[in-house]
Amino acid sequence: MPKQSFLLLLFFANLVVANLCAATELPRITEGPAGGYVEDQVCRDCHVSHYDSYQHVGMAQSFKSVPNAKRIEKFGEVFYHELSNRYYQMLLDGDDMTFRRFQKDASGNEINSIEVPVDWVLGSGNRTRSYLYQTDHGEIFQLPIGWYTEGQYWEMSPGFEAPDHQGLTREITRECMFCHNALPEIKDDAHGAANHFPKELPEGTGCQRCHGPGGQHVTNALTGKGLDGIRSAIVNPGKLTGARRDSVCMQCHLLPAITVTSPVRFGRGQFSFRPGELLSDYLYLLDVEEGGISDPDRFEINHHGYRLMKSACYSEGSITCIDCHNPHIKPESNTFREEVAGVCQDCHENVNHQVEVSATGCVACHMPTRRTRDVVHVTMTDHWIAKGPFNPEKLTAPVNPETRPVTDVRPLPFGNHGPDEDMKTYEAVAVIRASRSVDIAAQSLMEALSERQYEHYSPYLDLAQGWLKLGNFAQAEAFARGLVNGDPNLAVAHDILGLSQMALGKKSQAKLSFRRSLALQPEPEVHLALASLYFDSNSLTLADVELDKALALRPLMARAYRMKGRISSKLGNGTRAAEHFRQSLEIDPGDHATYEELAVVLNSSGQAEEAERYLKHMNQIPR
Repeated sequence: MPKQSFLLLLFFANLVVANLCAATELPRITEGPAGGYVEDQVCRDCHVSHYDSYQHVGMAQSFKSVPNAKRIEKFGEVFYHELSNRYYQMLLDGDDMTFRRFQKDASGNEINSIEVPVDWVLGSGNRTRSYLYQTDHGEIFQLPIGWYTEGQYWEMSPGFEAPDHQGLTREITRECMFCHNALPEIKDDAHGAANHFPKELPEGTGCQRCHGPGGQHVTNALTGKGLDGIRSAIVNPGKLTGARRDSVCMQCHLLPAITVTSPVRFGRGQFSFRPGELLSDYLYLLDVEEGGISDPDRFEINHHGYRLMKSACYSEGSITCIDCHNPHIKPESNTFREEVAGVCQDCHENVNHQVEVSATGCVACHMPTRRTRDVVHVTMTDHWIAKGPFNPEKLTAPVNPETRPVTDVRPLPFGNHGPDEDMKTYEAVAVIRASRSVDIAAQSLMEALSERQYEHYSPYLDLAQGWLKLGNFAQAEAFARGLVNGDPNLAVAHDILGLSQMALGKKSQAKLSFRRSLALQPEPEVHLALASLYFDSNSLTLADVELDKALALRPLMARAYRMKGRISSKLGNGTRAAEHFRQSLEIDPGDHATYEELAVVLNSSGQAEEAERYLKHMNQIPR
């Protein structure tokens, strides 16, 4: 069929479909900061083959509810983490997944046992998976263990390897969610807003992360707007050029270092990026240098785009991600490597090798498999296309987790983005948020803000948080008060103000600041801070009320249970005090002070043997 006749037929077919669907009820379109989206299933109505094949791609499996996650793990196995002296299990009963953690006392009996229902599975499982639980308040937290597919075993997730890891309290932020899933329908995406997510979330990085919000596109199709109106309301990344094309992939795969990440530009929300725009208009792109490791050896699990940019083959107008990767299709290894070799040979057709190479040899030799430095149980293909030769055994040899010092932070050139008048401000902000060299960064940000004024509150909020981290409570109070005066509805500013005032001994003022914060947005940490003020003034009933409110919002809050134990102890109720202290230790079994308080209560109630049991166990725990 001639091409013109085919296009004409396609045009009329689209018109017929549009007219037939005009009377069809329109799908729900999301609202709020991440608005304009439809459920991904709606895309299938017109794009069946693309949709169905994409479901097998890792991105589509990046975030799933427990019933919808593929079963790849060995459930029921007990994993022991020696450094923290804790045992872990992941249990499965039908569609219910449960995380279990316990310890053993000096006699080998279980102690500090806790079970937590798993709500979400993070990661496709092609390499690894993590597991999350969600509170009714909308907070999501990561559990400490992960499944590593390559070795088929359970191990600690990255960041949980140390003896004093975060346990059950590592919060999933909007920054985390941005790259691991499609965009959720949230109420507030501003910098400093609490990380609250609805119970119903998208499941997987869907079609619209690359093609843009589909609400208007679907509406135009179902109301007969014509082919031009339908196509203009959606993005085809393949038709974009240069940095705009690459920005679609780089929105999630350009991460120079997990230690210090590029901040969202002031005034923009975390979920505000849309395909078709430059990534550099959304992020202030930063590169990072770390001490003790050379640039070629600094390889992380999410370094696909970053390492590709270092390749001589790459420029914003030439080879790019989609030259090799069809995002709609899961690659089959050998066939895929042959296709990639074909891309290489477009430019390197007459290369003379000293040895005979296979049809798939380009990738094996020039994009070797390496062990990632941030997720040490995983190996990945290195996208820094390099000459070699490489030693495969050395590149994949086991490594230990390590924290390296950040020695330099600088602009990352991409999309005409480089050093500018905001450079000093954004670099300091990024370092403060990463809690790296906060003292130096706070001074640098202070200087930058004295030289350049910003209409948006973001850098001033970061500076207030920096002073708070450093224990410079007078400076934190001053900046927080300025933020509150500028925007009385900024809850996080009231939080910082209250914490600063509490540290400075201004207890009455701190109570007022916390009350104002809670009036804007109930948060468990603020209820806990207010409870601390009441406890210190011996207003035990008021303190207990605030603790109950905190626990209603976040049930796994060890510090709240510990304070409830102290309140019960003061009131002479040893039984309840012991119960609360035990609950605290089940959540945080590494808190020596709680063991000691529990032992006092047990001894006072004639349970000396049980008190000794907990004290002996405490002595087994690293300080």
